[in-house]
Amino acid sequence: MNDIIFIYYSLKSRWLNCSLSIFLTAFGVAIALLINQFEHTFSKRLSKDGSGIDLVIGAKGSPLQLILSTIYHVDIPPGNIPFNEAKKIINHPQIEYAIPLALGDNWKGHRIVGTSLNYLEHYNAKLEEGSVWKNDFEVVVGSSVNLNLDQEFEGAHGLFEGGDFHGDRKYKVVGKIKQTGSVIDRLIITSVDSVLSIHGLDSLNENDSHLNPIKHSDKDEDNKSHHKHTKNNHNHEHHQNGKSHSKHSEEINQHKHFGDKKKNNVNLKDDDHDDHTEEHVHEHTNNPPEITAFLVTTKSPIANINLPRFVNKETSFQAANPAVEITRLTSMLGMGSKSFAILSIILILMAALSIFAGLAANLENRMGDLATLRALGYTKNRVFKIIIFEGMTIIILGLILGLLFGITIFEIINNVITPLNIIQESFNLTNNLIFIVVIVFIAGIAAALFPAIKASQISVANQLSRNI
Repeated sequence: MNDIIFIYYSLKSRWLNCSLSIFLTAFGVAIALLINQFEHTFSKRLSKDGSGIDLVIGAKGSPLQLILSTIYHVDIPPGNIPFNEAKKIINHPQIEYAIPLALGDNWKGHRIVGTSLNYLEHYNAKLEEGSVWKNDFEVVVGSSVNLNLDQEFEGAHGLFEGGDFHGDRKYKVVGKIKQTGSVIDRLIITSVDSVLSIHGLDSLNENDSHLNPIKHSDKDEDNKSHHKHTKNNHNHEHHQNGKSHSKHSEEINQHKHFGDKKKNNVNLKDDDHDDHTEEHVHEHTNNPPEITAFLVTTKSPIANINLPRFVNKETSFQAANPAVEITRLTSMLGMGSKSFAILSIILILMAALSIFAGLAANLENRMGDLATLRALGYTKNRVFKIIIFEGMTIIILGLILGLLFGITIFEIINNVITPLNIIQESFNLTNNLIFIVVIVFIAGIAAALFPAIKASQISVANQLSRNI
């Protein structure tokens, strides 16, 4: 107990130096913690969201942009592709299955994704309540989307919050998805035809095997049975004057989108809409359907090499490999994270240096006190431990403060970004974090080691004679 009191008053007497050491340690630990958590979370999310997707076939442009916009939904697609032309590629014998995506609108930042039921199946999405869509403008929503069952809402132009709303058409929530921990949690999902219809494009041929389901595996029959309700039921009325969605990426920031047109051209009376739902009249507008991309799963690793070559050289589309592009992305991000990691190490070393300087500088003023302790029966080892514990106390306080600081910042960022569901991960105690803690402890001990050795070697007789 006397040792604790001695350490307390010793630290109190040089509170300014101790405070500096504590805060330097805290900042270093906090930065290292945040880097570690974000890298862990980012890698986990990239891996989970891209699992099972070997290629993405879409408009020519940046392959990374195509991957980010269609798999992770954090960028603008390079454009759109004619469905009738693209589906010829999907017939390739090396393709296991392909999932169509039609993008163009959002609701409060949550993207409205037109796709097939295979998309839900791919991410193993389970309904918490309600059912999947059976008609146009029926949607299922991810767990992060603040919409209730049977609630109606208007989609907005563009892929980011702030666009003009489609006042003429409303979507209706018919199902809510259980949390999956994947990109699907932040999406609003509906049929491809719903997205095409609201943008004045012809619907897809629902009897076409490329849509429901676009699979070439032994599971086709089961999937056809499972998705039977999507066939032959949903022919739709479409409207003229829609323009090509191939200009989508250029117009998106101007609140123009997939088949943008005058509202009057798509305005339906309620009675007309009821007739449309019941009779399923399909009118072609000579605006061929366009989709944003296909998410493709191949039958073999060889296909991942051969198909991109074929698509990129022989067609007007591009085939991007998610694994390749994400590797490039993580390598770029890795340079930034390494810079922050170096900064955290520098801060921790500065904290250790501060601890060393504080203990060493204060040692001369404390020689008399330490000699008195030795005269009272304190052994060299006990004095050595007191000085070590002083350094460890500073480093432990800095470590605790840094962990609290880092976790708090992580949770704040997590909550801010949660509406977009980019992170949405709890704090994880990783091996790297344990390594950081160990390094900090070692730094604290090393900083206090020399002053502790010097203090333990005090000559009691010489020091007391000086005091006399």
